[in-house]
Amino acid sequence: MIQRVQSVYLLLVTVVMSFLIVSPYARMVDADNQILIFKSHAIVIEANSGEPHTYKSTIAIISLVLLTSLISFVCIFLYNRRLIQIRICIINTVLLIMLLFVMYLYYKITYNNLDVTDHSFRISAIFPMISIVLTIMAYRAIRHDDMLVNSFDRLR
Repeated sequence: MIQRVQSVYLLLVTVVMSFLIVSPYARMVDADNQILIFKSHAIVIEANSGEPHTYKSTIAIISLVLLTSLISFVCIFLYNRRLIQIRICIINTVLLIMLLFVMYLYYKITYNNLDVTDHSFRISAIFPMISIVLTIMAYRAIRHDDMLVNSFDRLR
């Protein structure tokens, strides 16, 4: 099952989305020199003095990250059911697009609510986009396998 190229793509989606769980995707500095770190589970404020504390919990982001990672991992083991794999890839792509939208929404709302002096996205902000591309590549490979199997069935 791992020797199929779509299984490698789906495994890469799982790994990339797992990296998003542990790495921050954006950073802001407000007028009080407080640094806001956007992580998948919360927006954390790191003040100049003291411990970091949670500014806002982002349950929607962490649940979408975990869900897309789990879906792509489970999809690897459905190699005998190609049509279900195709549908799961489509669902996973829609969920990844929703994840990008929710990540941007949290970022924009926080940016509008605070007096921000500096802001930037981290490299992990592109992980959902990479996952979308990998999921589409897996979808195309699964569809190609399905068409190949159907063509052999017609020859019989």
